[in-house]
Amino acid sequence: MRTGLLLLLLALVRTGLAQDPNFSQFYNNPVYYNPSMTAINNGIAIRLNARSLWGPIPGRFNTYSFSAEAQTMYKMGLGIMAYSDVGGEALLRTAGGYVNYSYRPVDTKNFILQAGVSGGFVTKNIDWSKLTFSDQLDETMGKFKESSFNRPGYNHVSYADFSAGLVMRFNGSARKQRSSFKRFNATLGAGVHHLSQPKDAFLADSEKLPLKLVFHAQANLLFNEFIVSPGSVFEMQNAFRTFSIGSNFVSQPFIIGVWFRNRTAAMNIKQYDSFIFTLGLNMKSKYEATWRVTYNFDMTISRLKTSSYGSHELSLLFEIPNKVLFSKNVNSKNMRRRYQCPKELSGF
Repeated sequence: MRTGLLLLLLALVRTGLAQDPNFSQFYNNPVYYNPSMTAINNGIAIRLNARSLWGPIPGRFNTYSFSAEAQTMYKMGLGIMAYSDVGGEALLRTAGGYVNYSYRPVDTKNFILQAGVSGGFVTKNIDWSKLTFSDQLDETMGKFKESSFNRPGYNHVSYADFSAGLVMRFNGSARKQRSSFKRFNATLGAGVHHLSQPKDAFLADSEKLPLKLVFHAQANLLFNEFIVSPGSVFEMQNAFRTFSIGSNFVSQPFIIGVWFRNRTAAMNIKQYDSFIFTLGLNMKSKYEATWRVTYNFDMTISRLKTSSYGSHELSLLFEIPNKVLFSKNVNSKNMRRRYQCPKELSGF
């Protein structure tokens, strides 16, 4: 099993077509998927995510991300995002850091149109000494000789990386005052990543990193005492496809959710991948700040289910809604404050 995984990693490095890491919940890491989501909730937000993929399989496949964002004057949003991905017992390490910028050409009480861009730098490292090749193996003796593979004299690549996106958000309230349904917001967006299509592999004949497209839709429906948050995300990068759909349910302070991930948007039984279960706490503190902690378990139902035993993801969010940086130095007409995120729906 270990040898097979190492050969698979080498194949991905050689072709340069490995897909980006993904996360269980788009809600918990929106700027990773779409830079136009930067400061979408009109406030300050800090997010941490840690994901462990297929723990029982030899080799570590762990991904970590951090993001911080804030709305500022002149209808702008600013943010930073960083991630680290480790695959196969530290054989392949990827780290990236980005600066995000968003702007609202349309900013009204019930509708916003927001565009965003992201630019950053990515580095990759590989430890050639830990790779095992087929010509090193013998059916009876196992690994017993050196490989004829001519290893490159370098184990590090780096490149600039750029992304862009567009998002629309709608905000509304119930028409009937006595209805249990109170208000909602709905978001539709798309992002495109790796605009410069850099070469990110270690061999000279490697292909360019393919574009990644992300389409997402989600809503938050506020009733008397709980919130329903349905959503869906579709990711497409070269031959890689994944489609997630489901919903979270919030009854303060508890969060539960059930999601389903498929390898195509068409619900073909041969493409089923996993069910995703979410448990968490959504807590309010002083000054209207929100803390949210969630745990996600991906229950694999594909052919990997007998060996992978699923994946685990932990997320932490801290948010202060409707907070504007540098607001004391500008005229109120230039503020990014017309579209108020409902306090009850902050953090989603």
